[in-house]
Amino acid sequence: MRHPKLNPYLTEDDFDFFNTVYDFSENKVLPSAEERDEKEIWSNELWKEFSKAGLTGLSIPSEFGGESASCLQCSHATDAFSAGSLDGGMGLSWAAHMIIGAMPIVFQGTEAQKKKYLPKIASGEWIAGFALSEPASGSDAASLLTRAEEVEGGWKLNGSKMFITNGPVGQVFVVMARTSEKGRGPLGISAFIVEESTPGFKVSKVLKKLGHHTSMTAELVFEDMIIPKENLLGPINSGFLRIGKETLEWERTVFVAGLSGAMEFCFRTGMRYAKERVQFGKSISSFYGMKDILVRNWVYIQAARRLIYWVADRKDKGIPSPLESSLGKLISSEISEDVAKDAVQLLGGYGYMKEYTVERFYRDVKLGTIGGGTSEIQRSIIASLYPGKIKFMADFSRLTNEVSPADSIQNILFDILIDMDAEPARKRLQSVEFAFADVLSLFVILSLSSEDAKKDFPHYTIGEKLADRNLLTYYLVGKYLTSLSRLSSYANSHLNKLWTNFQLIATNIENSVNERFLTLQDLA
Repeated sequence: MRHPKLNPYLTEDDFDFFNTVYDFSENKVLPSAEERDEKEIWSNELWKEFSKAGLTGLSIPSEFGGESASCLQCSHATDAFSAGSLDGGMGLSWAAHMIIGAMPIVFQGTEAQKKKYLPKIASGEWIAGFALSEPASGSDAASLLTRAEEVEGGWKLNGSKMFITNGPVGQVFVVMARTSEKGRGPLGISAFIVEESTPGFKVSKVLKKLGHHTSMTAELVFEDMIIPKENLLGPINSGFLRIGKETLEWERTVFVAGLSGAMEFCFRTGMRYAKERVQFGKSISSFYGMKDILVRNWVYIQAARRLIYWVADRKDKGIPSPLESSLGKLISSEISEDVAKDAVQLLGGYGYMKEYTVERFYRDVKLGTIGGGTSEIQRSIIASLYPGKIKFMADFSRLTNEVSPADSIQNILFDILIDMDAEPARKRLQSVEFAFADVLSLFVILSLSSEDAKKDFPHYTIGEKLADRNLLTYYLVGKYLTSLSRLSSYANSHLNKLWTNFQLIATNIENSVNERFLTLQDLA
């Protein structure tokens, strides 16, 4: 039975749902994951199991055959799925189907479009996908070249799409195409519902990937493909603005939640191994180096969950969260790379072997900092969407009482943001822009952890939360210290204070790690 303390942010109802998906993943998906990954195959039989479990229609309204799950519930589901199987490829295909394949139709579809497509997507009869990226346009997605020309009886589509998840196995895709020749930006791009059975649709090339081998990815080509006029999705010339960006907020939340579950899988695997592996006459879990890895992994898992669930909850409340979703994706994907590396390192030679599973995450995890917008793009988005100090101070404030170095560092980060507000270099120099984004990200994460300490969690004591906050501050500031140093010319006195407080945490870090490890070692 999975220990409830492994994910302390779940309510009782959430816990039951989480465990249902976890059990499905562990029992139905994990047993064949290694073979499917090795052979790089898609399993239609396993997809049918998703359908039987009600997972293919999780995000779709019940009136169209789905489960009407919220963004937070979908995030719990992808988290639980990865925690149970570490099958990043199957999780990617499923999330692409229910989020970026289905949600544009949910958000912008006409009643007729919803009735025609959503029931088949919800049942899993049709696998859905989303086609935006092209061979020559990735991060600059608005520069796409695929064109849709209005003709008698419909639209003629010509062009190609690259890196399309579910491309070789899907039946319906939301495709972005240019419908106006005025400019090359986001205006003039429309969305269309495209069926793979339509003449002119071609899977040009099935793509081989570093990871996610159980998910099929392809280049799609459209050659004089005529699609019905009624397959225009949403208003003409506004597909990218209305659909792309709204859907990407869901993508950057629900997809990234899977990284939390994958990190948990690695944590549990590493903890079990560390306790069982004997070297130099004793369990390697007795060595500080192993404890440090496992404790760091733990605080990263919960920091990612805290951040992702917060963004998902905002989405469910109808609060636009483009900055927050980018922030969640940036930090969660980057710390998950550390956890993947740590998991392999902890297991040593066994970590390098396929049978111990964690090497699969080491390959899969890289997509997190690339897909759905690279880390560099996320930093630009975060810096550009920073609302200015007046609006920022309406949502966040300095801590009135500093009782720990972590509190002091949180306040120092706040002061840097305020002082850098009017600095021209923040928008002129990309190095400064990126560093500012990291300061903002670190501040928000520490602010959320500070708020945690004021809330009651059945499986997360105040002492544990404060200990994790202290450790998280140490690990994250250390991780991003080089980035922060790029602000030395603009906030040197603040950075000196930050370094002083960082050293205060560092002087007692071994005791902090040893003490926290004692409370975590039975969770695997």
